[in-house]
This record gives sequence, structure tokens and C-alpha cells, in this order.
Amino acid sequence: MAKSLELRFVTSLGKSKTMSVKDPILNLTTVQAQQAMNSIISLNMFQIEGVNPYATVAGARYVERVVDDIFEVE
Repeated sequence: MAKSLELRFVTSLGKSKTMSVKDPILNLTTVQAQQAMNSIISLNMFQIEGVNPYATVAGARYVERVVDDIFEVE
């Protein structure tokens, strides 16, 4: 199983934006996740066509993905 951390933000236009982190630190507390996300926001280093994709914090969650291969051609 692959586990990732999804950091969910709201853009400056009010739309949802997710940043996904592979192989994250597990068992982060709410405070730790919020502090990290606020640090990302305070850097203000992302702009896409004049829109800040990481304007405010919306939430964070761990996501597990299970892949069951049926077959693979080599």
C-alpha cells in the first residue's frame, strides 16, 4: 500500500487545490500539519496566471492507495 499526505488548500479564487506528498511523515498532529501548511502559504512563491493556488488552509489527510495488478506485459 502506498500512503501519501494530501494538503488541501483554497485558491485566491475560492477553488480547491491539493498538494500531494509521497512517503510523508506519519502521525502528524493537527497543529503540525497546520503549521506546515501556513509556512507554505507565507512563502507566497506560487502564482499561476495571477492566482495564488495556496491561499488558505482547507485541511489535510492521509490517503492510502491499493493497487492489485491483473497482469503486466513486459
